[in-house]
Amino acid sequence: MAEKTDCGALTAEAGELQVLNRPAENAELWDFVRSWLRRFAKADGDKAAERFVCLWAAVMAWAAKGVPDLRRAQEETYLAHGLARDLRLAERFANLYKIDREFHKKVDRFLALSPVFQAAWLQKAALADWDPAQDRRAYIAKAMEKADADAPNPFAPACGRGHIQAGEKIPADWAHVFSMIAQARRNLFHGGKNYKNAGERQFLEPAMSILWEVWRFELPSGLLLSRVSWLRALLRSGFMAREAENRISLADETEANRKYLQKLLAAGHFGTLKNGVFLPNEPYVEESYWLRAVDSTHGSAEGGQADDLAIMDTHMAGLVRWLNQVGIGTELSCDGHGEKKPFFLAVDEDSARLAAWLLNFRASQFNQSGKTVKYAGSGPNPNAAKPAERLKKMLDVAEWLAKNREDLKVMVAAMRKVSAPKTPPKTEPLAVKDQSLRPK
Repeated sequence: MAEKTDCGALTAEAGELQVLNRPAENAELWDFVRSWLRRFAKADGDKAAERFVCLWAAVMAWAAKGVPDLRRAQEETYLAHGLARDLRLAERFANLYKIDREFHKKVDRFLALSPVFQAAWLQKAALADWDPAQDRRAYIAKAMEKADADAPNPFAPACGRGHIQAGEKIPADWAHVFSMIAQARRNLFHGGKNYKNAGERQFLEPAMSILWEVWRFELPSGLLLSRVSWLRALLRSGFMAREAENRISLADETEANRKYLQKLLAAGHFGTLKNGVFLPNEPYVEESYWLRAVDSTHGSAEGGQADDLAIMDTHMAGLVRWLNQVGIGTELSCDGHGEKKPFFLAVDEDSARLAAWLLNFRASQFNQSGKTVKYAGSGPNPNAAKPAERLKKMLDVAEWLAKNREDLKVMVAAMRKVSAPKTPPKTEPLAVKDQSLRPK
């Protein structure tokens, strides 16, 4: 039986480290990080190498303030092993891999390319760069034949040779993936890679994207992130939440929706729901992370009860739930899934007309036709709105409905009492008896 692959080399330099210190109050650090992230965000999309350098500089500066031995803060290997060992980053990676379909696919595609060979070693071994048109497994087998078993591993992860020889897949965890990301970065500086050809970009772009997705949640509120209070997040997603004695109570929520919320909290490791009271791990949540958990957890959104949040689309659940709470019934809804404009069907045409009137109360943005109410957009050029902006608007509208639902409920009830003006009957023309008066 083959020996079990030893993956300890991925984090050996970190020693007994379990979690990096979080330098939340370090203003000097965050000013430095901000300067690099601005370049990372503003660099043209085709300048992947430049963007990766900016992101790496920000991450390593953050890690240098968090390692326990500041005397070694200039050692890149020490910092990299500390990042790979950090349990919070590892847990976040695992959660994203579980709840975010696109992230999951991105990681799987990246791991399918593993291992990442040292560029300098490939040159020394007279191996040409990998061509994406070429079978990756065949290329790896050829490179493995030239690798000296007694020499340091010329690829990442360092335990990759053992996994491959044992017929195992490289584990889809943070330590293994980060070691590949770090090697892609080293190749950029020490291996002469410019990442302009198609084969090289296969490594750089997913490495940069995965690193950003996992690490960005470490940024303080206001620094490229959109954190919201848990009460706001729950209301925007349609949950019947309220503050009670400095806690978030779900006592008014249905049993089905409380069970659904428990499932969401477990999926994202957000906290617990006990006796109808939500106990969050942190007072604020990065909304996109919360919405990913919702998107991965809810079921079919094509029908069902109006108060059953588990079957509603991620960005439409709140709007529909609060419309029903203020007295406007709905039958079906769809948030467009990033392709089409969001819409919902009211129970009847009068309700649809009333819903459009209510939703356009502050600004014209919804159109109504029959029982259908569709988001038309807002601003001088509504059709130019990006899908992400449309989806965010649905959450904003839901929050407005939730916060004003008692007053809006009164308004809707009053409007239902107002009868539509009746059209007076047409008067029939009088019969003309005198033939001389008939028109000729």
